[in-house]
Amino acid sequence: MATLPERMMTRSGTFYCRVWVPTDIAPIYGRQIVVRSLRTKDLKTAKSRLARKSVELENQFDEIRADQIAGDDLGAAAPPDSRTIRAGFREIARKHAIAASDQEFCRRAELFSQATAAPARFWRGDLGLLPVPADFGHGEQDAYTYFDHLVAEGDLEKVIAFVNRFRLGKRIETLQSMRATGNLGEFVAIAENRIPDISRSDAIALGRLLLENELDALRAIAEGQPDPSLGDLRAGNFRQAENPEAPSLGSSQPTAPTAVPISLDELFERWEAETDPSASTLSSWRGILRDLKSFVGDKADDITRITAEDIVGWKDKLLKANKAAATISRGYLGCARALFRFAVANRLAASDPSQGIKVARKTKAGKKMLGYSGEEVARLLDLASAAPEPWKKWLPWLAAATGSRIGEVAQLHGSHVFEEDGFLVIKITPANDAGSLKNAESERTVPIHPALLTTGFLEFVAEKGQGPLFYGRSSGDPKRKHASKGVANRLATWIRANGFSDRRKAPNHALRHWFKTEASRVGISDSVADAIQGHTDSSSSGVYRHIGLALMASALEKIELPPRRGVSLDA
Repeated sequence: MATLPERMMTRSGTFYCRVWVPTDIAPIYGRQIVVRSLRTKDLKTAKSRLARKSVELENQFDEIRADQIAGDDLGAAAPPDSRTIRAGFREIARKHAIAASDQEFCRRAELFSQATAAPARFWRGDLGLLPVPADFGHGEQDAYTYFDHLVAEGDLEKVIAFVNRFRLGKRIETLQSMRATGNLGEFVAIAENRIPDISRSDAIALGRLLLENELDALRAIAEGQPDPSLGDLRAGNFRQAENPEAPSLGSSQPTAPTAVPISLDELFERWEAETDPSASTLSSWRGILRDLKSFVGDKADDITRITAEDIVGWKDKLLKANKAAATISRGYLGCARALFRFAVANRLAASDPSQGIKVARKTKAGKKMLGYSGEEVARLLDLASAAPEPWKKWLPWLAAATGSRIGEVAQLHGSHVFEEDGFLVIKITPANDAGSLKNAESERTVPIHPALLTTGFLEFVAEKGQGPLFYGRSSGDPKRKHASKGVANRLATWIRANGFSDRRKAPNHALRHWFKTEASRVGISDSVADAIQGHTDSSSSGVYRHIGLALMASALEKIELPPRRGVSLDA
């Protein structure tokens, strides 16, 4: 078995760079060994990052050595008691790291207490700003989509956890930027407050140490495991390898397999390159892959180590987390089956550990997703009518008036609204800038509901022109999330924040459920309702049936918008 490269170590599957500090600068640096996470569990990636991290640390050592020589030459630059002062730096840094860690968990405890006591305030952002698309940039569109998915599900604890991770990540990014630019003002001020009359050079040295150790502590929290360089903070063993005679981090030198295994991440990349999935599939499956990786731990680095027992355990965990049986079967297990079948077909694995694993239980009473009531639809449309933003105003109306998915109407262009056979219509079709619909049956032409005509929808379309009605511009890249997806997700967030908090009613999709129920209540046949909504008619006669615009327009006139309050869906 080949050993790991020099200066590399592993802990809980994650690779680290471990470098001894040169003896001539160790007293100033504040430790004898420095350990930095390479932030990967993939050996090939770790080797590449190891070289860069080693050079970065060597440059730091050279800078400190140069500063020390310059200080010796100046004589007066370092006061006579500088060594005495610096001897206490490690203890100050240890206490600062503990305080930073404590502060992070105090913030989490306080947010959880306030959010669970007053959920509406949390959803509105009163307890702290919630992430918005601009926080993630173009390269992190999936992260925002996942956040909005959590909000739409209404699982308060999951959203709180995401907000905590997001806030912590921003602080870590800030610290990394400070270190890269030398912007140590915040930490120099702390140093000067801790030690009055400290020299400028000593304050900078302590400030740098404070920054490094706070960064170590926060990274450890973010990664969900102790940083090997921190040791037991509360036992006072701040730098586990400070003493050269201290036990090593492992009983023996970690070894690597003779051949580099393929990880789940690499498998996903190969599958993506060959199958060319849609952007929505990529988004949802990346989230599923993160969940599977978290569950199997180190085995994520080698797919051949993942067993059927692991997949069963993962399925059981999802069931205990109250995931819907259909979601687990079609989403989570469906993703795993596709990836492992691809691995077997391409000789990357000998067997598929997900084969034959199914969810046996049915959806329990009280778990089925529901549609809005007429009262709720009326309240939502009142709320939408008062909103100044076009996407808030018109998307709920369009969904209620056509039974469409929000994602379908969010990608409408002005050119999709026109007259055909004497009827004003909306053409539900993929936007020409890499938009997409769920399936072929989703593409359709639907008459415009009379309520949309009286509320000024056509005037709005005329003002917007032929282009997108609810988003500015999309990348045109089919591998990336279409811009309309972000609009749809933000709408779900907005609806949740305005009191629609029933977890069994998806904020957007509950309108589609309501339309189907309302259509049945007023006597619209299933085949006509399916044609309006873009539902698949699975009957043999459905293949030959064509529902014309006149029939659809007549049906839509039966659906009152906004619904009259107090009318039962069973009436």
